[in-house]
Amino acid sequence: MAIELAKRVLDRLEEHGFEAYYVGGCVRDWLLQRPVHDIDICTNAHPGDVIRLFPDHVPTGLKHGTVSVKVEGQMFEVTTFRTEGKYEDYRRPAEVQFVSELRLDLERRDFTMNAMAMDRHQVLHDPFGGREDMEHRLVRAVGIPLERFQEDALRLLRGVRFASQLGFAIEDQTMLAMKQTAPLLAHIAVERIREELNKTLDSRAPEVGCQLLNETRLMAYAPDVEKLFVLSNEHVWRLHHLQSMTQKWALLLFAANYSPVQSREVCQFLKMSKRETEAIFCLVELLTRLQPQWDIPQSIEWGPLLLEVGWDTCNEFFLLLQACWWNERQSFSMQVLLDQYENMPVRTIKDLAITGLDLQVALQKKPGEWIVRVLESLLRQTALHGLPNTPEALVEVAKKEVAQDEH
Repeated sequence: MAIELAKRVLDRLEEHGFEAYYVGGCVRDWLLQRPVHDIDICTNAHPGDVIRLFPDHVPTGLKHGTVSVKVEGQMFEVTTFRTEGKYEDYRRPAEVQFVSELRLDLERRDFTMNAMAMDRHQVLHDPFGGREDMEHRLVRAVGIPLERFQEDALRLLRGVRFASQLGFAIEDQTMLAMKQTAPLLAHIAVERIREELNKTLDSRAPEVGCQLLNETRLMAYAPDVEKLFVLSNEHVWRLHHLQSMTQKWALLLFAANYSPVQSREVCQFLKMSKRETEAIFCLVELLTRLQPQWDIPQSIEWGPLLLEVGWDTCNEFFLLLQACWWNERQSFSMQVLLDQYENMPVRTIKDLAITGLDLQVALQKKPGEWIVRVLESLLRQTALHGLPNTPEALVEVAKKEVAQDEH
């Protein structure tokens, strides 16, 4: 459907005397028979021409020649052929110049697989051998690799990510240039670096990506992150069996023998959200406490953990342990956790038949820390040890606990 809508954009541009092509990642993914997410279009029409021909548009980046055209609710980025001037921050060009030749536009791109264009009749324009490189399963920089990475240092991590996602190798000269320009990543916003690392870890071959990170020393400017990938390398394959990025980072940090505090520091360096940071910290803390041996399952007392961290975290922790014990996972069942959860008569303090205020009245005591302490004790006894969840039974046990504390 999207390709049909995008073809309308190409048709209209060509009807008015302009050249227009599908370009970049969409062409690569079509040739690799992978799902296509975004369809980008390049043209010799200037932004003003595009705006005139497509009234339903958003002027996304006029400075760089990009107009987003809307067709039946779907957006397509249409960018004028351009060359780029000097890069000012190892990330973006200080200026761009519109040109009339497709080849000039393609030669500014990062890798040969992304420097291909296709017209509406599916004729491929591939001046730098991207299709052949894909057939040989190679990631190769366009032109002089050193120049490509000096222009935009984030391309270093993009190369690693493409190798991981596609299971490709890095071409030799491209690899050499990556090693030489690795220090330039220190100039890139850490949020962009985290995004590329996440895509690498979430790819079909994360072990390829981590091996490349170690070989090229791309993360040398951030020693704690670099050490993380070196020390966890042996267990990166286990990431295939995890679902969330929270789980994947937690497993790597545990495999590298990072403490919960060190793990939090890595998350904060990478500017993860507070929520994600605390979730990873919690999972690493649980792993550190249990100290599971790789591929040697052990029984878990889920009851106390369910009361401490809740169902969602226990579910994530189960998946983490399953990955830790993957080669012997058949002897580690989710059913034990499910049965424990379903058989608990109460699961949180709110489920108890009395409140903190009820305790104050029944025991005729002023509010204080004792209330939370007693409620937590009542929760454990009710959830796990058969104490009836009735006001009378709970008050009776509470009185005994408070009396013991006072003596």
